[in-house]
Amino acid sequence: MNDKMKSVLPFALCGVLLLAPADHARGEDVDFSCMSYRVWEKSLVSDRFNENDIVLKNDCPGAVYWALCIERIDPWTGEIMETHNPVGYVEPERKARVNLQLKRGKHMTGFRNRYQEFYIGTGYGIGSSATPECPAANCEAQKRELRAQVRNNIVQWDRAEKALAANLAQECPTSSWDNATREECETRVREDSLAALSVYSEKDQELRDAMAAIDPDNCQMWGGSLIQD
Repeated sequence: MNDKMKSVLPFALCGVLLLAPADHARGEDVDFSCMSYRVWEKSLVSDRFNENDIVLKNDCPGAVYWALCIERIDPWTGEIMETHNPVGYVEPERKARVNLQLKRGKHMTGFRNRYQEFYIGTGYGIGSSATPECPAANCEAQKRELRAQVRNNIVQWDRAEKALAANLAQECPTSSWDNATREECETRVREDSLAALSVYSEKDQELRDAMAAIDPDNCQMWGGSLIQD
């Protein structure tokens, strides 16, 4: 972040900071396309959560009040787990930052488990506080069938991976085999299973792409990184 950052809002516990502005006239029919935000995923700092920074930038000719509706989504069920409403005020050519710590998802088997996903709704105002829209309920209603297909595919994928592990144990036992021979055996068994397993990974990506294509202007989803245990 550069030295133009106006405010930093730690958001692990939904901390909110409002900076008091000078008096501004109320704007009517203001075009707030000059306000923007970006989401930056940080490198993993804990095995319990993943961090993202939401950075708002003011390219408008005057100061702007901003408000966000951040809705945490369980990546397995699509359920809204928490809603946060940070607010603030940013001068022209300045930035504000909200730090969000995303918890681990609650997938029952842990196979290809992900950190929480989240939606962002924005609201801007001049001379008064702003009210953001919260998009998650409407967006998840449109994605419900696709999420069910994602879950079903992952359950089948998990079964296929467990079957592969059992096959490896049977065909390439650790006892009575030297390491080189066992590694050659495992490579052969894995290669034989590669095509079958790739069907699940390709289906997973196809379904996630389909979810991302639903109303991307209003229903863009962030987070959801895979947990690497």
